[in-house]
Amino acid sequence: MGLAFVIWAAIFIIYGETWQLPSAFMPLGLGAYIYFGAQPWNWMLLMPLFSIFVFNVSAVLSNPKFSGWVSYLNYFLILPVVVIYFFNFRRIFADDSLLRTILCGIFFLFMLIYVSKFWLSDVILLLVNKFYSRKIDNLETEVTHRFIKGTGKTRTFHVTITTLGAIETSGFFYWYIGFKKINPHDKVMIKLKTGCLGTTYISGFPKLVSRGTIFDKYQ
Repeated sequence: MGLAFVIWAAIFIIYGETWQLPSAFMPLGLGAYIYFGAQPWNWMLLMPLFSIFVFNVSAVLSNPKFSGWVSYLNYFLILPVVVIYFFNFRRIFADDSLLRTILCGIFFLFMLIYVSKFWLSDVILLLVNKFYSRKIDNLETEVTHRFIKGTGKTRTFHVTITTLGAIETSGFFYWYIGFKKINPHDKVMIKLKTGCLGTTYISGFPKLVSRGTIFDKYQ
């Protein structure tokens, strides 16, 4: 079981977009919740489960992800996490010196806000955005190129789509194109959705419509 969890976590850490990353800890969180039982605040262990419901958001095309009043709501959703942090502040740093408490307290607060922004509020808003689609477009196009930027933790996956240009996608979308051996001459169908919060995204994976007459093998 331990090896299976490591493999599961590694796959999501390597290939997942920020809103997919919490799924890496889904088995651990679920197992811990079952082990410790329904204790106060233990429900937080189930938070990674939300991420699996936005797994099929392969790329967010809106920049920024959320605009208007939704952008403020994005940060408002972080407040409960910050309140819980301050509520348990003395307990966390009970054995530390005053200087260490101040320095570590500020560092962990910024880390908490950063992680909560991408792993909690973004996930919740993307999930809400999926509840209702204002617009759905089935785009017939070609994937002309795929490439990786950066290395290690800074690595990001990109594809060039004829009608959309170069966009950042999840590693799963990038891998799927290679797995299906989709080349620049193939016609594919990509589903674009604009959700109820106004965020436009690629839903799911490209569907192969037809093979081109020239078959190129590319990475």
